[in-house]
Amino acid sequence: MAYLVLARKYRPQRFDEVVGQAHVTRTLANAIRTDRVAHAFVFSGVRGVGKTSLARILAKSLNCAIGPTVEPCGTCDSCRSIAAGTAVDVIEIDGASNNSVDDVRDLRETVPYRPAIGRFKIYVIDEVHMLSVSAFNALLKTLEEPPPHVKFIFATTEPHKIPTTILSRCQRYDFRRIPTAAIAARIRTILDAEGLQADEGALAIIGREAEGSMRDALSVLDQVLAAGGDRVSQDAVAELLGVVSRRVYYDLSAAVLAENPRLSLEIVRDVDRQGYDTTTFARGLLEHLRNLLVAGVCGGDRELIDLPEDEIAELATQARSISGDALHRLFKHFGEAYEEIARSSHPRILLEATVARLAQLGRLVPAADLVDRLEALEAGRPQHPPAKPSPSPPTKSTPSTKSTPSTPPTPSPPKTSGTDALQDDVAWAKLLEEFGAASPAKSSILERAEPAPESRGDLLVLAFDEHDGFSAERARERAFSGELKRFLRERLGRDVRIEVKLADLGNRTTVAREKLAREEIIRSREDEAREHPVIQGAVTAFGGTIARIAVAGAAPKPRRD
Repeated sequence: MAYLVLARKYRPQRFDEVVGQAHVTRTLANAIRTDRVAHAFVFSGVRGVGKTSLARILAKSLNCAIGPTVEPCGTCDSCRSIAAGTAVDVIEIDGASNNSVDDVRDLRETVPYRPAIGRFKIYVIDEVHMLSVSAFNALLKTLEEPPPHVKFIFATTEPHKIPTTILSRCQRYDFRRIPTAAIAARIRTILDAEGLQADEGALAIIGREAEGSMRDALSVLDQVLAAGGDRVSQDAVAELLGVVSRRVYYDLSAAVLAENPRLSLEIVRDVDRQGYDTTTFARGLLEHLRNLLVAGVCGGDRELIDLPEDEIAELATQARSISGDALHRLFKHFGEAYEEIARSSHPRILLEATVARLAQLGRLVPAADLVDRLEALEAGRPQHPPAKPSPSPPTKSTPSTKSTPSTPPTPSPPKTSGTDALQDDVAWAKLLEEFGAASPAKSSILERAEPAPESRGDLLVLAFDEHDGFSAERARERAFSGELKRFLRERLGRDVRIEVKLADLGNRTTVAREKLAREEIIRSREDEAREHPVIQGAVTAFGGTIARIAVAGAAPKPRRD
């Protein structure tokens, strides 16, 4: 007896057996129950998601001896002939090979004749988008007003190629890609029926390689079973399909998170030695880092990560060992490098350089910390001021207890009153921060000034750089001075007079210091980009030179040829 492939042997025969298309099966079942079945349907979706199978189930439901019913008996002549593909009242046509206008005219000539056995004559045209324009035009009138005993079901993988005049005369149902977990569950059911065992990892690989197609998954399963063995193992499936075991991605991400570049490079070396395609492996790693990022941001959300439960749990465990910012940084760096890896003629070199860098990202100092350190150095403040110990509550002593005399506390220096206190860099920085929160629109003017030495008591002299006369004029305006006076009155507890002058300030203003900090960061990023292993690898591979480095947020520099 000829072998029947699994895709045909376990083809769905009822609405509830169709996997992953509940939104379609539910609607069609309700239409049958309420006697509101349309005369024409378009089933669209990728290959192997159940379009033709559901067309046959719908035909059985309409022509079953006990129907129309959402649960066809499967034993009457009509049900058995439709399941076998031999029903005279269900005409299945391949649109790819019968796409001419003459083929459609022949079809129209058979439409007026009533069905031989069932209630309806049903035309199923697969790959209907392959019909010619003339064939579609010949079908229009019949499709718009067919006889009451005729139903049309069109299946297509490219609905955008169907003329709108055809689509407007049909009910359209879009079939979705089947989730990996649903495919794995269906394969498990089939293997149980066949009396075979399989690893969960093996089912996950088959489901993932099927890319949402149940027919592709069952074809792969046929291939795996043909390789022999009573048990479908993960390693056997990975070797047969030429894909890297999922375990490798978890080991590599663990090495990267542990900041172990040597182990990371050894894993990449082993993958290359086993003959796996580097670009395909890099794409799998990109998907793995995406799942790791989602697990870190959203936890083990089953709807967002299409993986088995044990893998989701491991992802969540790894994600908890690193901050969300670090996860974003990992994915961003590898996502940018993947484009270069995919286009490169030396993908392994770039992949190794990228992985080594990922394993060292945790040692890089964030830009915000660099800015804080630079500002602290410019202001002459310590970068990490020691924490002040909390004062202990005073202890009461009784007259009968002789206490050891303790060293009296050192009195704190008296606070400077008035505008004198603003001569201190820390006090001035604090004032700028508070004024910025109270009046954001005018704080930019004050940031361009510094208190002049002649500021005393109730007089504040704002010194602006001699080249910044525009800011000085704005500071003399009543709107700014009035706002600043009100703020200082609340802060210092006294009325303050404000005077403005021009002086040679150099780089002593807040704006100037921030500019220096930004320039330092840009220079640091340029040097970092110039020495980046991926860039150096590309320069070496192509024998080129670095013409220009563009830093985000920096003004472009002229190109040096």
